[in-house]
Amino acid sequence: MSEWFDVGHADDFAEGEVAAARAGSQAVAVFRLGEEIFALKDLCTHGNAKLSDGYVEDGCVECPLHQGLFDIRSGAPRCAPVTEAVRSFPVRVVAGRVEVGVGDAAQTGEGAAAAQDAAPQLVQASVESMERAAPDVAILRLRCAAPLSWRAGQYIDLLLEDGQRRSYSMATHAGAGSDLLELHVRHLPGGVFTDRVFGGMQPGQALTLEGPTGSFYLREGAQPVILLASGTGFAPVKALVEEAIAVGNTRPMRLYWGGRRTADLYLDALCRDWAATLPWFEYVPVLSEADSASGWQGRTGFVHQAVMQDVPAMQQYQVYACGAPVVVESARRDFTAACGLPETAFFADSFLSKADLRT
Repeated sequence: MSEWFDVGHADDFAEGEVAAARAGSQAVAVFRLGEEIFALKDLCTHGNAKLSDGYVEDGCVECPLHQGLFDIRSGAPRCAPVTEAVRSFPVRVVAGRVEVGVGDAAQTGEGAAAAQDAAPQLVQASVESMERAAPDVAILRLRCAAPLSWRAGQYIDLLLEDGQRRSYSMATHAGAGSDLLELHVRHLPGGVFTDRVFGGMQPGQALTLEGPTGSFYLREGAQPVILLASGTGFAPVKALVEEAIAVGNTRPMRLYWGGRRTADLYLDALCRDWAATLPWFEYVPVLSEADSASGWQGRTGFVHQAVMQDVPAMQQYQVYACGAPVVVESARRDFTAACGLPETAFFADSFLSKADLRT
């Protein structure tokens, strides 16, 4: 469990500035973004520069020595030469005082400490199984040569023989570590990797991957959560929900999953089972191209607009969105402009659907 340390009054921390503080024996750099306050370990991952001496702009802090950028909210690397995330710490405000939690991050909403601090690593894996979840979606399970730790919501890169990479989100949570990965792969005809998957990939086939990477993980807090997914953007959202189940979550969560047709909601039955058995979970499927022949009686239209219809005021929410860029960016724009969602409460992971660059 985290031990909480007072680092100052909330008014002591100004937007666009960084303050050095101590949380027990841990040196931290403290930042304000809007109404939220964040804390990172006050040491660049190269080990020889204080982030509290850095420059803050656009939600990132620049290492004063190497000029690499770290995301203030998560510690994720944003610009070379840094490639490893700096550790982030949970923050809470009690009676106007800012407290930073230091300890076992695996017991907080920040996720596993090992995954938080670990740099992406090269891992050898083999195909364990592959099943068709829809005509154009495969669930690919890979067995790693050694256990891998990651935060629910992160992704790995598959390294292809020609040097190209294909990024896929893990669809399960790791707990203390796991050697089995689940990926959701949509077939894009002509795609270098997806043609291989759908053209007869067999169990036992060797693959090389690198990871984990990404800052799309659940943040600590009491705010209700909106999960928005389109297509195979459901994969990391599935991991977030499964992690919430594993840790005994009671925080309200509502999932909006959008697709064009019913086949695009390829694990609809799983989501309906969650909604039927978890008192804190709601599920709203949305189709944009439903036709009368399908017998669809659910919501129709754009998935992010369904969210806005149900939750017109989002000031007290956190939103986690994953899917095609047009869906994610439309949600970001409209939720913040029309629904009052703070920019710092929108967390997203988008992917390209062209030549299977990112799925």
